[in-house]
Amino acid sequence: MAIQVIDSPEYKHVKWIELSPGVMSECAVMKTDENGNIYFFELASLDNVDKRRIFKILTNRHAAQHELWDLMSQNTLGNGMNALNYFHQLVKIVTPDGKVLNPRAGQIGRAATTVAAPKPDAAQ
Repeated sequence: MAIQVIDSPEYKHVKWIELSPGVMSECAVMKTDENGNIYFFELASLDNVDKRRIFKILTNRHAAQHELWDLMSQNTLGNGMNALNYFHQLVKIVTPDGKVLNPRAGQIGRAATTVAAPKPDAAQ
């Protein structure tokens, strides 16, 4: 089952993602990889201070030209911390099939494909 994703009309890096069946969640999308995995964090999980921080980044005049990863890596928050280091702890991954993963080494999602079994070598 493919997930439903709706773009925000206001911000390039905000999307409504169906994280559970029938429920759309407003998310900041860090990036989408070549396999269709979406790296995101839910905006509802942020407190008011963090919402102001992310709003400042999303409304940056260069926001439309870069992925959110890049924008955050170039921003320092009011507390002196790099925005990417700060928000990276919240990032999750949703696969094209709708499975939500917490990023850790050795685990990625990929688009479902049918792989044919190798043909036996006729010369044997």
